[in-house]
Amino acid sequence: MSEFDDLLAKFTEKGHAKVHGALFQCVDKHGNEIYNKISGYDSLGGDAAPLREDCVLKMTSGSKLMASIALLQCVDKGLIGLDEPIAKVLPELEDKEILKLGSESELISEPSKTKITARHLLTHTSGLAYRFLNPLLIKWATTPAAQQDKIGVSIAEKYNVPLVFEPGDGWAYGVGIDWAGLAVRRLHGGMSLEDYMNENIWSKVGLSAPFPTFQISKDPEYKSRLMKAAERTPDGLLQPFEFWQGDNPNEQDGGHGLVATAKDYLAVLADLISDSPKLLKPETIALAFEPQIAPGSPAMTMLQQLRPAWETISGPVSNSEVNHGLLGLLLTGNMPEIGQPKGILGWGGAAGTIWFVSKESGVAGIFGTQISPFGDAAVKELINAWKKDFWSGFNAA
Repeated sequence: MSEFDDLLAKFTEKGHAKVHGALFQCVDKHGNEIYNKISGYDSLGGDAAPLREDCVLKMTSGSKLMASIALLQCVDKGLIGLDEPIAKVLPELEDKEILKLGSESELISEPSKTKITARHLLTHTSGLAYRFLNPLLIKWATTPAAQQDKIGVSIAEKYNVPLVFEPGDGWAYGVGIDWAGLAVRRLHGGMSLEDYMNENIWSKVGLSAPFPTFQISKDPEYKSRLMKAAERTPDGLLQPFEFWQGDNPNEQDGGHGLVATAKDYLAVLADLISDSPKLLKPETIALAFEPQIAPGSPAMTMLQQLRPAWETISGPVSNSEVNHGLLGLLLTGNMPEIGQPKGILGWGGAAGTIWFVSKESGVAGIFGTQISPFGDAAVKELINAWKKDFWSGFNAA
């Protein structure tokens, strides 16, 4: 057994688990499995079964990759330009107000001057932030306008928040990908995002039903394979928990709503590194791996300030070697500590799912668990140990 195997067994020991279950899978550019380790159980219950390879995971923000691919497919089809005003299909984003603080720390607003584009949505540079992450929106959420907005259940209602900076002038993790998913739907006659993905993503990479879904309750068999979640308590133990995402009968949130298996997800990752991709044009994939944030810009500073959120995804990288591509976080420097090369795209979700793709090396991988909160120290340790185990073996081959 390797050092990682020992750590994994220790971390997932039933009754004493730091992480109740975890799976790690990697594929090459031909879709062939080149790494597969799974350990632990599907819940914290006394009757918990060993975690299955075909377990279903709430992807949370891991959903963003799929919605981003969907919008880039619209760009490839000529339905919308990457730098064309997105208000063409999302008129709600026309003439947005920008929140600011006044001289006495009161909220004020001023009209934006820059049109929001698809590129802005995909790179989190639109100014559309999450309410719970941005101080301006946290304050705005207590105002009558925000309270009234809570009544709506549609994406156009619940994510129609003010901007927190001029589009293109900053970086803020937020609801841009949810709007991207809505744009895809409107560009295809109002079809559901799930139907769009079934036809244009999952089927194209050779998958068959049951497909990933935004409403897991629709398929009892699929739901029966759902890995139960856990939450870290203040004393460091785990207790049962449930992520609210993944079962919305009213909307399909491209930013966080999918549930899927690792196999489903890996089929898409493999296509992104394939020599003959089916989902996007080769030149679009190449562009996705290009840095989108200017060094030294306010946007770069804002991205670096969110290190606690993306460090679990990136591994031990310096701030100067982090950027953002069109599909996720872009790591522009080597990480000798874990053997990881530069040029990695990746992201993850609040439930603990992490993915990466390396076009240059021709490999991709996914880590799956279901633990809150994101950034959990034990999960982060396990992810870095997995990457070191994988890359050391890959580099030695």
